[in-house]
Amino acid sequence: MDSTSSSPEPILEQGIPAVEEKKDGQCAKCEEYLAGWKRAQADYQNLQRDVVRDRAESATFANQRLLMELLPVLDQFALAMKFIPDTTTLPEESRRVWENWLTGMRAVQTLWDQLAQSIGLERIPVVGPFDPSMHEAMSEEVIEGQPTGTIVRVVADGWCWHGKVLRPARVILAK
Repeated sequence: MDSTSSSPEPILEQGIPAVEEKKDGQCAKCEEYLAGWKRAQADYQNLQRDVVRDRAESATFANQRLLMELLPVLDQFALAMKFIPDTTTLPEESRRVWENWLTGMRAVQTLWDQLAQSIGLERIPVVGPFDPSMHEAMSEEVIEGQPTGTIVRVVADGWCWHGKVLRPARVILAK
Protein backbone atom coordinates (compact mmCIF):
# COMPACT_ATOMS: atom_id res chain seq x y z
CA MET A 1 0.00 0.00 0.00
CA ASP A 2 1.28 3.38 -0.78
CA SER A 3 1.19 6.19 1.70
CA THR A 4 -1.09 8.36 -0.43
CA SER A 5 -3.92 5.87 -0.47
CA SER A 6 -6.45 6.16 2.22
CA SER A 7 -6.91 3.58 4.88
CA PRO A 8 -9.68 0.99 4.69
CA GLU A 9 -11.74 2.68 7.38
CA PRO A 10 -12.52 5.87 5.45
CA ILE A 11 -13.55 3.77 2.40
CA LEU A 12 -16.06 1.85 4.50
CA GLU A 13 -17.33 5.02 6.10
CA GLN A 14 -17.71 6.64 2.72
CA GLY A 15 -19.57 3.62 1.30
CA ILE A 16 -22.18 3.37 4.03
CA PRO A 17 -23.66 6.86 3.57
CA ALA A 18 -23.89 6.24 -0.19
CA VAL A 19 -25.87 3.04 0.44
CA GLU A 20 -28.11 4.77 2.96
CA GLU A 21 -28.78 7.64 0.55
CA LYS A 22 -29.73 5.14 -2.14
CA LYS A 23 -31.90 3.29 0.35
CA ASP A 24 -33.58 6.54 1.48
CA GLY A 25 -34.19 7.49 -2.16
CA GLN A 26 -35.82 4.12 -2.81
CA CYS A 27 -37.98 4.43 0.32
CA ALA A 28 -39.11 7.87 -0.77
CA LYS A 29 -39.97 6.47 -4.19
CA CYS A 30 -41.86 3.56 -2.56
CA GLU A 31 -43.79 5.97 -0.36
CA GLU A 32 -44.61 8.10 -3.39
CA TYR A 33 -45.89 5.04 -5.28
CA LEU A 34 -47.88 3.87 -2.24
CA ALA A 35 -49.47 7.31 -1.85
CA GLY A 36 -50.35 7.31 -5.56
CA TRP A 37 -51.86 3.84 -5.25
CA LYS A 38 -53.92 4.92 -2.23
CA ARG A 39 -55.19 7.97 -4.16
CA ALA A 40 -56.11 5.74 -7.10
CA GLN A 41 -57.98 3.36 -4.76
CA ALA A 42 -59.90 6.30 -3.22
CA ASP A 43 -60.68 7.69 -6.69
CA TYR A 44 -61.96 4.28 -7.78
CA GLN A 45 -64.18 3.94 -4.72
CA ASN A 46 -65.55 7.45 -5.33
CA LEU A 47 -66.20 6.53 -8.96
CA GLN A 48 -68.06 3.39 -7.94
CA ARG A 49 -70.20 5.37 -5.48
CA ASP A 50 -70.90 8.02 -8.15
CA VAL A 51 -71.91 5.36 -10.69
CA VAL A 52 -74.35 3.77 -8.22
CA ARG A 53 -75.83 7.21 -7.40
CA ASP A 54 -76.08 8.17 -11.08
CA ARG A 55 -77.83 4.91 -11.93
CA ALA A 56 -80.35 5.46 -9.14
CA GLU A 57 -80.95 9.04 -10.28
CA SER A 58 -81.39 7.89 -13.88
CA ALA A 59 -83.91 5.26 -12.85
CA THR A 60 -85.78 7.78 -10.71
CA PHE A 61 -85.82 10.32 -13.53
CA ALA A 62 -87.07 7.72 -16.02
CA ASN A 63 -89.82 6.63 -13.61
CA GLN A 64 -90.78 10.21 -12.89
CA ARG A 65 -90.99 11.01 -16.61
CA LEU A 66 -93.16 7.95 -17.24
CA LEU A 67 -95.48 8.94 -14.39
CA MET A 68 -95.74 12.49 -15.71
CA GLU A 69 -96.83 11.09 -19.06
CA LEU A 70 -99.40 8.83 -17.37
CA LEU A 71 -101.01 11.58 -15.30
CA PRO A 72 -103.17 12.95 -18.15
CA VAL A 73 -104.42 9.40 -18.78
CA LEU A 74 -105.40 9.03 -15.13
CA ASP A 75 -107.08 12.45 -15.25
CA GLN A 76 -109.10 11.62 -18.33
CA PHE A 77 -110.15 8.27 -16.91
CA ALA A 78 -111.30 9.93 -13.66
CA LEU A 79 -113.17 12.57 -15.67
CA ALA A 80 -114.91 9.91 -17.75
CA MET A 81 -115.97 8.10 -14.57
CA LYS A 82 -117.61 11.31 -13.31
CA PHE A 83 -120.00 11.29 -16.27
CA ILE A 84 -121.45 7.80 -15.99
CA PRO A 85 -124.82 7.82 -17.75
CA ASP A 86 -128.06 7.04 -15.94
CA THR A 87 -129.22 3.59 -17.07
CA THR A 88 -132.50 3.41 -15.17
CA THR A 89 -134.55 4.45 -18.20
CA LEU A 90 -132.97 1.94 -20.56
CA PRO A 91 -134.61 -1.34 -21.51
CA GLU A 92 -133.57 -4.28 -19.29
CA GLU A 93 -131.17 -5.83 -21.81
CA SER A 94 -129.43 -2.53 -22.62
CA ARG A 95 -129.26 -1.64 -18.93
CA ARG A 96 -127.52 -4.97 -18.12
CA VAL A 97 -124.99 -4.41 -20.90
CA TRP A 98 -124.22 -0.90 -19.58
CA GLU A 99 -123.99 -2.09 -15.98
CA ASN A 100 -121.57 -4.86 -16.98
CA TRP A 101 -119.48 -2.33 -18.85
CA LEU A 102 -119.53 0.01 -15.84
CA THR A 103 -118.52 -2.85 -13.54
CA GLY A 104 -115.51 -3.44 -15.76
CA MET A 105 -114.63 0.27 -15.82
CA ARG A 106 -114.85 0.47 -12.03
CA ALA A 107 -112.57 -2.58 -11.80
CA VAL A 108 -110.05 -0.82 -14.06
CA GLN A 109 -110.30 2.28 -11.86
CA THR A 110 -109.65 0.15 -8.78
CA LEU A 111 -106.60 -1.38 -10.45
CA TRP A 112 -105.26 2.07 -11.36
CA ASP A 113 -105.77 3.25 -7.77
CA GLN A 114 -104.06 0.16 -6.33
CA LEU A 115 -101.15 0.49 -8.73
CA ALA A 116 -100.73 4.19 -7.94
CA GLN A 117 -100.74 3.47 -4.22
CA SER A 118 -98.27 0.60 -4.55
CA ILE A 119 -95.70 2.78 -6.34
CA GLY A 120 -96.13 5.74 -3.99
CA LEU A 121 -98.25 7.91 -6.29
CA GLU A 122 -100.88 9.89 -4.37
CA ARG A 123 -103.44 12.56 -5.17
CA ILE A 124 -102.77 15.87 -3.45
CA PRO A 125 -105.50 16.72 -0.93
CA VAL A 126 -107.61 19.67 -2.01
CA VAL A 127 -109.65 20.30 1.11
CA GLY A 128 -109.03 23.37 3.23
CA PRO A 129 -106.73 26.33 2.73
CA PHE A 130 -104.61 26.98 -0.31
CA ASP A 131 -101.02 25.72 -0.04
CA PRO A 132 -98.77 27.18 -2.78
CA SER A 133 -96.35 24.26 -2.44
CA MET A 134 -99.13 21.79 -3.33
CA HIS A 135 -101.71 23.82 -5.24
CA GLU A 136 -101.78 26.08 -8.27
CA ALA A 137 -104.48 28.77 -8.21
CA MET A 138 -106.20 29.00 -11.59
CA SER A 139 -108.67 31.74 -10.63
CA GLU A 140 -110.78 33.16 -7.83
CA GLU A 141 -114.55 33.27 -7.44
CA VAL A 142 -116.74 35.17 -5.06
CA ILE A 143 -118.44 32.52 -2.92
CA GLU A 144 -120.68 33.55 -0.04
CA GLY A 145 -119.76 31.96 3.27
CA GLN A 146 -116.30 30.80 2.15
CA PRO A 147 -113.21 32.44 3.66
CA THR A 148 -110.85 34.07 1.21
CA GLY A 149 -108.12 31.72 0.01
CA THR A 150 -109.95 28.43 0.57
CA ILE A 151 -110.24 25.93 -2.22
CA VAL A 152 -113.75 25.83 -3.66
CA ARG A 153 -113.23 23.70 -6.75
CA VAL A 154 -110.64 21.42 -8.34
CA VAL A 155 -109.79 21.94 -11.99
CA ALA A 156 -107.20 19.12 -12.16
CA ASP A 157 -105.93 16.71 -9.54
CA GLY A 158 -102.42 17.18 -8.26
CA TRP A 159 -100.07 14.28 -7.74
CA CYS A 160 -97.21 13.49 -5.35
CA TRP A 161 -94.73 10.67 -5.77
CA HIS A 162 -92.99 9.56 -2.57
CA GLY A 163 -93.75 12.96 -1.06
CA LYS A 164 -92.43 14.97 -4.03
CA VAL A 165 -94.94 17.07 -5.98
CA LEU A 166 -95.05 15.86 -9.57
CA ARG A 167 -97.84 18.23 -10.53
CA PRO A 168 -99.63 20.67 -8.24
CA ALA A 169 -103.41 20.48 -7.93
CA ARG A 170 -105.04 23.15 -10.09
CA VAL A 171 -107.71 24.81 -8.01
CA ILE A 172 -110.13 27.71 -7.88
CA LEU A 173 -110.09 29.78 -4.71
CA ALA A 174 -112.74 31.73 -2.84
CA LYS A 175 -112.36 35.48 -3.16
